[in-house]
Amino acid sequence: MPAPTEPATQIEEIIDQQVASRIREIGRLSTLPQTTWELMRLLGDENTTPENLQKVVEQDPALSAKVISLGNSAYYGLRTPATTIARAIVIIGFKELEFLALGLGLADTFDLRKVPYGFDGEALWLHSLSVSWAAREVAAATRLVDPGEAMLAGLLHNIGQIMLVTHFTVQLQRLMNYVAEGHTFTEGETDLGLWHEAIGYLLAKNWGMPQYLQDVILFHHRPELATGSLKTVSVISQAIKLVGLTNFGLDYETAEAQRATPEETMSDDDLPPGLTRDNRDKLLEKIKNTLPLMAPTWVQMMGSSRRPAARKK
Repeated sequence: MPAPTEPATQIEEIIDQQVASRIREIGRLSTLPQTTWELMRLLGDENTTPENLQKVVEQDPALSAKVISLGNSAYYGLRTPATTIARAIVIIGFKELEFLALGLGLADTFDLRKVPYGFDGEALWLHSLSVSWAAREVAAATRLVDPGEAMLAGLLHNIGQIMLVTHFTVQLQRLMNYVAEGHTFTEGETDLGLWHEAIGYLLAKNWGMPQYLQDVILFHHRPELATGSLKTVSVISQAIKLVGLTNFGLDYETAEAQRATPEETMSDDDLPPGLTRDNRDKLLEKIKNTLPLMAPTWVQMMGSSRRPAARKK
């Protein structure tokens, strides 16, 4: 596999040509619900109040129900239930609402329930949300980047794989068959021209995403090769490794993740600036304790009627 520092035109050449051609034709996220865009606008305004947000949320019954559900989730441990949207917004916070709105928008745009039989789309969805949540925690602990920026980058870091499973099901089935023959997932992506980092990068470039998102999408597994957005890439890479030590990592994502021990995965050499080993270990415990509480609400967000797939122990 070529080093991911090569120009986009060369990266495009190593991808399955049918995939590369269709990426150029896939429109931007214009299908995100109008409610999502309006919430994002309000959440970027420092003068916005919970009441302002409530007016927007109320326009979407599904979102209203999920905001209330999240506000009353086990994560917050309330003795008195949140019975109004404004109260639920105060409880979960503006950043959590931004996370919820983005997650719902992506769940509607990329329906991970419609994936080939045998592929766990729900696990991929939960992984993306888990990395997003963990990235915010790493960013807050290190103060390297804005936690909201890290949260968005974490949510979108695997958009190449999300695109693969929702828009290229024929190629995905070919990849799954290849893995079933005894190859690793990474070997399959490379040999079949389905490298998800490159697919995501080309998509992000085609959509005109900010450069820091393009860098994260391309380098999240190999931060040492990044030439730009180094702080954000470092935060997301660390978040992925932390999540990888929970039940919400993707075992099949890379051969390295399948073989590595926790000690190898969490080497002190790759700690982001500002994060000590002790602080990292505390973050890991927080993540391990929090994600199981949040996951049921996230599954509800996705609207999945399937039972969650078995997780690694």
